Amino acid sequence: MNRKIIVTVAGTSIVSVLVVILVFDIASSGGQAQILVAETGGSGKVAADQPAPVEVTQPVRRALSRSLRLPATLRADERADLYAKTSGYITQVNVDIGSYAQEGNVLLTIAVPEIAAELHQCEAILEARRAKVKALAAAYELQKITTQRKEQLAAEKAISRQELDESLSYLSQAGANTKVAESEVAVAEANVVRLKTLLGYATVTAPFDGIITTRNFDVGAFVRSAAEGQTMPLFAIAKTDKIRVALEIPEPDVPFVHVGTEVEIHVGCLEGQVLKATVTRTARVLKPDTRTMLAEVDIDNMAGQVAAGMYAQVQVKLESKENSLLIPSKSIRVRGRDISVLVSRDNIAMSVPVEIGYDDGIWTEIVGGQLRDEDWIITSAGSSVAPGAPVRAVPETNSTGS
Repeated sequence: MNRKIIVTVAGTSIVSVLVVILVFDIASSGGQAQILVAETGGSGKVAADQPAPVEVTQPVRRALSRSLRLPATLRADERADLYAKTSGYITQVNVDIGSYAQEGNVLLTIAVPEIAAELHQCEAILEARRAKVKALAAAYELQKITTQRKEQLAAEKAISRQELDESLSYLSQAGANTKVAESEVAVAEANVVRLKTLLGYATVTAPFDGIITTRNFDVGAFVRSAAEGQTMPLFAIAKTDKIRVALEIPEPDVPFVHVGTEVEIHVGCLEGQVLKATVTRTARVLKPDTRTMLAEVDIDNMAGQVAAGMYAQVQVKLESKENSLLIPSKSIRVRGRDISVLVSRDNIAMSVPVEIGYDDGIWTEIVGGQLRDEDWIITSAGSSVAPGAPVRAVPETNSTGS
């Protein structure tokens, strides 16, 4: 009984010593030792490094057309709020909302009897002063003739020098009186012009051809002039036979938008119809608060198919390239400021620096770097495969480039 126990303990001790020796040998050789397993029925060997399978695809070259989709507002080509320039009661209104008015058409008339009465008075004063100028001018001519005769008589010693000097003095005074009267006529004429101008403001006319979009007053209402604090306009008029489409271009796309840039305008009320046009004008400067540039597109609206104030979606064609190098966006690796892609060259993963251009989230344009057209780009396991590792390239089954 005791002997069996001793043999068992001794056997266990020998196995423990062998295990310790084996572990020490593996550790001392850097963990690279191969373990041979000898058992009844078979033997085997496990390799340390195996190539990692990765999905790959090649770059493609194709035409690249980049566009920008923006919301936009349709605006009237011209729009104006019309105010009264003089105060008074409205006596006549000739238009209503929706009325078409041509330039110069009378829209509204205001009664201003005080200005009319003052105008009649100033016209009467003007006539009187003009008559006075005529009388003084006639007196001046008579005195001029008289003085010429006295100069001749004085030369012949027929009259005294004193009498000639008095005649010259009268002539000078007559000339001065005439000039003063002419100045008074000029003042009276200016008053008449001023009152006629004010009286003309009592008639409100259309500044251009357009549609009346707002009417705020009726016959009999008293209105004040804008100079006296009237804040509500009499009318609003808009020219809608041509529509302006206003676009706010983001700062990165400003260099690609200029006069002549092609656009496609989608308006909901047109039921799928696309309006094609070009950029008509740009502000050429950015707004400091939004960092956008205003661009406008003019579209013909003689048929009245759209209305000012409508909302639209506009597709702006920014640039077009015939032979761009494109790769799937998911293959781009960004490490700080470094941008690269992993490629499989001779079954080894390699990091290749690239410079990228347009990126729509699916395709990325390569504009520089060391990527070659014949390279196989690793599109899977981008973070698990390190440069220098052996790989086994597998063509991507659902490649973006296919």
